[in-house]
Amino acid sequence: MDIFKHCFEKLTDEDIKTMKAYFDGYDYRGAGYTFLANYIWRTSYCLCWERISDYLSIAGADCMTREPKAIVSMPLTRDGNYDKSKLRKVILESKKRFDERGVDFSIHLIPGHMVHFLEEAFPGEMEFTHDRDADEYVYEKEKLINLPGRALHKKKNHLNYFLKTYKYEARPITADMIPQLMELVDQIRSERSYGEEELESLNAELAAITEMLRFLDDPRVYTVAILINGKVEAFAIGEKLSEDTAVEHFEKANDNIRGLYQAICSEFCKALPEEMVFVNREEDMGLENLRQAKEALKPHHMEEKFSGCFLYTSSVE
Repeated sequence: MDIFKHCFEKLTDEDIKTMKAYFDGYDYRGAGYTFLANYIWRTSYCLCWERISDYLSIAGADCMTREPKAIVSMPLTRDGNYDKSKLRKVILESKKRFDERGVDFSIHLIPGHMVHFLEEAFPGEMEFTHDRDADEYVYEKEKLINLPGRALHKKKNHLNYFLKTYKYEARPITADMIPQLMELVDQIRSERSYGEEELESLNAELAAITEMLRFLDDPRVYTVAILINGKVEAFAIGEKLSEDTAVEHFEKANDNIRGLYQAICSEFCKALPEEMVFVNREEDMGLENLRQAKEALKPHHMEEKFSGCFLYTSSVE
C-alpha cells in the first residue's frame, strides 16, 4: 500500500509523536481512531499515512483478502478544527493519489457526528451510506459491572453462578502472564471450528494482541486477567478513547467456564479509572451471534459509522 508517503512499518519516534498529536487532537468517538488501534493492526491493513494541508490522512486495505480494496478514513485534525476549504483540499489530494493508481476512492468509518464536515466541504457532491455493521456499541461502565434490572437478568444469573462457584483473582496483565494468555487463545481456537477466512482473521487478531501486549506499561492502556487456581482463564485489553470513555479492544475467556465472559467484562470495567463513565466495545462486523450478544447487554448508545463516495467523480475539482 503506497497511497501515501509513509508506512506504519517504519515509524520513527518523531513520526509517532506527530501521529499521537493528531489522534489526540479531536474526540473522534471511534474505536479505530487511536494511535494504538492503528499501530497494532498496521500489518493486516497495510496502513500508510501523510500530512496534507494541516490534516493527517491514513489509507489502508484489508490485506487478509485476495483482492484488497484500498480506503481512507476521516482525515485527522491536530487543533480540533475542520476548515471546509482545507478539508476539501486534503480529500481531493487523497482522491488524486487513488486515481493515479487506478483505485476506486471511498472514505470509510466516518464517525456519524463528523459527516457534516464533509457535507459542508462537498455540498451535493458526495453521498453517505450508513454502515450498520461498523456501528460501535457503547455501554455505561457501572451497568456492565453490576448487570442490573430485568433486561440483564440472564447475564446476571451467569455472573452470579461464576461468583458462587469459583474462587478467582483479578489483576492487571503483567509480562510474565503473556505465555498463559497465548495458551488460552490457542485453547479457544482449538475448541471451535473455523473456515479458512476465519482462521486468517484470527491469525491477524493474534498478531494484534501480541502487539498490544508490548504496551502494558502505557498509562492509557487498561488490562485485566482472571486467574483460577493460578491459571489465566480470561483477559481483556483496552485503552483510553476520550476523557470519559474507554475502548475494549480484546476480550477472551475459557468457553467451558459458565459466567466467565460476564466476569471478565465486569472486572475490566472495575479496573478502569473513575473518570471513565462509558465503555466502547466496538462493532459486531455483521456477525449475527455477535450482534445478538452485544444487543443483549443493552448499550447506552451506538456510535454510528458511515461511508462516503463522490456522486460524479468527473466533475469534482
